[in-house]
Amino acid sequence: MRLAIVATAHLQARDLDHGLALGHRSVDILARVQSDRAKDYVREFNTALAPWRREPAVRELVHRTRKELGVAARPG
Repeated sequence: MRLAIVATAHLQARDLDHGLALGHRSVDILARVQSDRAKDYVREFNTALAPWRREPAVRELVHRTRKELGVAARPG
């Protein structure tokens, strides 16, 4: 969960590369864990990716969170 929180903080600081790296690590770990709370943090991370949604690396990570965790961005 902490990785997803720190990844979101990097996105808020406009550090996409570091945010994506931590986002992928979060998915690696959380794919083996059943935690609704952790998934909420990943959902917030996906929402924070919105400014870069057209970037291929961002689309790949969002797809991965949907596929492996069943998590999408928060609406609105």
